[in-house]
Amino acid sequence: MPARITRRHALMAISAAALASRAARAAGYPDRTITLVVPYSPGGGTDIAARLVAPELQKILKQTVVVVNKPGAGSIIGVEYVAHAAPDGYTLLFTAGDGMVMDPAMYKSLPYDTNRDFLPITDVVTFPLFVIVKGDSPIKTIKDLVAYIKAHPDKANYASSSSVFWLASELFAQQAGLNATRVQYKGAGNMVSAVLTGEVLFAIPSPPPVVGQAKAGAVRILATTAPHRLPAFPDVPTMAEAGVAGVTVVDWSGVWAPAGTSLEIVATLNKAVRQVLAMPEFAEKTARINVTPAGASEADFKKLITSELAMWKGVAEKAHISLTR
Repeated sequence: MPARITRRHALMAISAAALASRAARAAGYPDRTITLVVPYSPGGGTDIAARLVAPELQKILKQTVVVVNKPGAGSIIGVEYVAHAAPDGYTLLFTAGDGMVMDPAMYKSLPYDTNRDFLPITDVVTFPLFVIVKGDSPIKTIKDLVAYIKAHPDKANYASSSSVFWLASELFAQQAGLNATRVQYKGAGNMVSAVLTGEVLFAIPSPPPVVGQAKAGAVRILATTAPHRLPAFPDVPTMAEAGVAGVTVVDWSGVWAPAGTSLEIVATLNKAVRQVLAMPEFAEKTARINVTPAGASEADFKKLITSELAMWKGVAEKAHISLTR
């Protein structure tokens, strides 16, 4: 007598078939172009890091890896795009911590949830921030900047794009007892350009778009938000050394896959990216732009995200930042 097929048996069969299909896809991964979505305009630290990783990752995975910029609303537009992408390992998010741990701390609601909609793969690079002014500015130190802002509140504005630069600038203002007006731009490169043209008084961007301009004398670096001085800029003080304590910010960029992506594919990507980060030539390239290779396991990267989600929520609450879209 044939066995009775119950609804439960049918669901189990469907589930098993789906798992088998996912396993088969993972086994052949990758077999076509992989896209790294950077949710910022070209020229910023995360964009540069992605473009350093992509060609080396391409060699390891033996498939084309392209970088696509999707800037807007800080980084929200690009992050949301990947949250809704097919969970097949071919559309990945390459972003800094702002969209994943800072925006969730600042916005009442977002069109994505860091924990629900993404699987962390690994962090890629870490980098401090620089406080910069125009190269020919009479402002030569952080104390000069603080004094100028207090004396000229009508000229006290700063460039910002994503939330890390916003929160870092607000943290600086809080610790120094300042009021400054935020002027929003699409990316760190645009922030530096705004300082160069005199559209804003100062900015606190990531190093990559700053280094060349600083060496040319077009911008002046007043301090770094790193906990220690940087080898490439030994004369640049930390914020504490410059007279404003409590402004230590080290940003990072990482890679995420949409939730639902095969764990085998995530493990493949984690291994491949960490191979890139271990290359001596990659370390040499990142040293030139003052960023440091990272490369955590999936589990450790998830712990970092959880920790920073809590930390930046506290910073945003203290700054009375509660945004709606």
